[in-house]
Amino acid sequence: MASTSAGRRGTRRRAAAGLLVVPLLLAVGCSRSGDDAVAKGPQVGNPSGTNPVKNDKVPTGAAGDFGTLKDVCGKGDGKPLTKKADRGVTEKQITVSVTGDPGAPAQPGLGKEFFEMADGFTKWCNGLGGINGRTIKLTQRDAALSNVGTVMTAACQSDFMVVGGGNPFDNDGVKARTGCKLGAFPAYVVGEESAKADLQDLAVGLPVSTTVVGAYKAVFAAHPEVKAKVGLLGQNMASLRPSMIRYKAGVEAAGGTVVYKEDVPVMPPPGRTTLEKMKTAGVEMLITTWLAVDSASMFREMDAMNWHPKVIVSDASAYNRYTLAAAKNSKIPDTYIYPTFVPQSLGDKNPAVQKALEILHLAEPNKDLEFFHMSGINSWLLWASAVKECGTEVTTECVLAKGKRANWDAGGLFAPGPIVETKDVRASDCFTMVKATAKGFEYDAALTKPNKAEFFNCDPGNVVAVAPGAPSAQTSAPPANPPADTPPPAGAPESSTPPPADGGEPPPALPPEEGS
Repeated sequence: MASTSAGRRGTRRRAAAGLLVVPLLLAVGCSRSGDDAVAKGPQVGNPSGTNPVKNDKVPTGAAGDFGTLKDVCGKGDGKPLTKKADRGVTEKQITVSVTGDPGAPAQPGLGKEFFEMADGFTKWCNGLGGINGRTIKLTQRDAALSNVGTVMTAACQSDFMVVGGGNPFDNDGVKARTGCKLGAFPAYVVGEESAKADLQDLAVGLPVSTTVVGAYKAVFAAHPEVKAKVGLLGQNMASLRPSMIRYKAGVEAAGGTVVYKEDVPVMPPPGRTTLEKMKTAGVEMLITTWLAVDSASMFREMDAMNWHPKVIVSDASAYNRYTLAAAKNSKIPDTYIYPTFVPQSLGDKNPAVQKALEILHLAEPNKDLEFFHMSGINSWLLWASAVKECGTEVTTECVLAKGKRANWDAGGLFAPGPIVETKDVRASDCFTMVKATAKGFEYDAALTKPNKAEFFNCDPGNVVAVAPGAPSAQTSAPPANPPADTPPPAGAPESSTPPPADGGEPPPALPPEEGS
C-alpha cells in the first residue's frame, strides 16, 4: 500500500513564489471528485456523463501485458540478485516513491493524478507478483510546492528511485537527488536545470531547441482563413516565455502570420482588456497554454463580448476536465489539442488505452484519464520495463541504461520515439489532433491524417529547429508588473521570504511541449 511522507510543513520560501500572485499551476489541482471525470460516456472517453465507462471493449492481452509490452509484471524465476543491491532493493522488494504537490496550501490536490496512477500501477503490478518477483513498495512524497528538496532528501534515505511524478519547482530537488545518486524516471520536468540533470530517463522531456509545426499545418489546411491572423497568449514568467517564442517560430515555419503576442500575468486568467486587444488585432486563431488550467472566466468574457477567435489550439496539457467544462458551458470555437498519446476516446480500438484505464481504476474507479495520468503511466512503464530487463542486476546504473530506447511507445499508448540523453531531447515528430466538444474529446482523423501506428501523424517535418532562448519581438506589450504594495489575493499563503522585486516567479502551468 502507498504511504504519504512528511512534506506538508508550512509555506516557506516559495509556497506561492511571492505575495503578489497565486501560481497558475495551482488551478490544476482543484475539484478532484469522482464527479468531474474527463471522459465518461457511451464510448470510452466520450464524456456525456450519463453512462459508465466500460473496460470490456477490446482485449488487453495477458494479465501482465500492457499493449504491445509483454509480461511487464510477473512472478519471475526466483533467481537471487547477482550484485550487491542498491539502496531500496532486496530479494523480495523494490522501494520507490512518486512526488507531487497535493498538499499545496493554496490549492490542495495539485498533481494528485501522479499519486493516483502510481497507486493503480503498484496495485496492478504487485497483484501479478511484482517485477521479476520483486514487489513495489510505494511512498507518495508530497512536496506541497515548496518542499521539493526536503522530499528528495527523504527519498535518499530509503528509495531506489523516484518514478512517475513531478513538481513545478523541480530544480530545488536536483542537488539532493543527484548528490545521493537517486535515479529518476519523472513524468514531467519543468526547470531547465532539472531537465538537464544526471541520473534520469525522460519518457517525456523538455525540448528547448525544437518546436512543433505539423499540428499548425494541419489546422491551417482545414481553416485557411485563420493562417494570416494568429495570436499567441502565454504566461509572463521566465519558465514559460521561451515556449511562446518557440510556438511563434512554429507558426511562421508553418506559413502562418502572428498578429498578436502577449504573455500575461498568471492571475487571474486573461480578461476583457486582453481579449479586446486580440479582437482589435484581428486574431482568428489563438494558440495558448491557458487551457492547462481552469480558464472558465476567459471564455465567459468572450461570451459576454460576443467575440471568439475562430480556432483555438493548445498542447497536450489542455487534455483535462477544464477544457471540457468550457466546451460544455461556453460558446467556444473549434478547439484542438495535439497530444502525443492515444486519447481515451479511442479506448474501444486500442488495448493500451484500455489497460491504462483499468490500472487507473484500481486506485480511482470513477476517474478518467487526464494528461498527468498519461504522462505518469508512461514513466512507470518505462521504469518497470527497464527493471525487468535488468533481471538479477537491479542497480541504478543498469536500470538507467536499459531505460534508453531507440523506439519507445509505452506499449502503443504514446507516439513512437527514442528515449535519449536529456541534452538530446527534441519535440516529438508525431501528433494526433483531438477536438474538445460538449460531448468530450473527439479524435479528428481527417485533421490528423494518420500515417503511423494507426492514430498518429509522424514525420520529421512536423518539427523545426529553433535557437534556444531566441529573442522574439513583442507584438503586443505585456502589462506592467503590479505595484510592489499590491496585497495578496484572498486565501494566498503567507511567505517567510519577501517576494522578488518583480512579484516572484510562479510555477508554470504545465510542461508546454512534449518531447519524444
